[in-house]
Amino acid sequence: MKTLTVFLTTPPYSHENTHSAIQLTRAALDRGWMVNLFASADGVYNFTRGHKAQGLPHAEHEFADLMARGLHVELCGTCLHFRGISAEHAAPGAEPSSMKRLFGLAQNSDVFVTLGA
Repeated sequence: MKTLTVFLTTPPYSHENTHSAIQLTRAALDRGWMVNLFASADGVYNFTRGHKAQGLPHAEHEFADLMARGLHVELCGTCLHFRGISAEHAAPGAEPSSMKRLFGLAQNSDVFVTLGA
């Protein structure tokens, strides 16, 4: 099984990167790939609860659906701490992680994509 890892560093509604990550992840899962997503910097906001998005793809719901299909999500623990995001505000199933872990994901991926500003 091939593995895709997406490194997302931008917030959900100020760039098209979130939409691109959702579409890319969906396409890879549809083709039977294992997919990891590591969110860092403001990218961690894609995996917080309580979004009020209207008229555009709703990151919280879209990623929850993809996680139910097998998307594995890790969030930079330092980035969460710097932004004051506690575990109860993070999406269920999105795990706090580290740069060391990101290196391991990248090292074990067939394809590594960075979506950032």
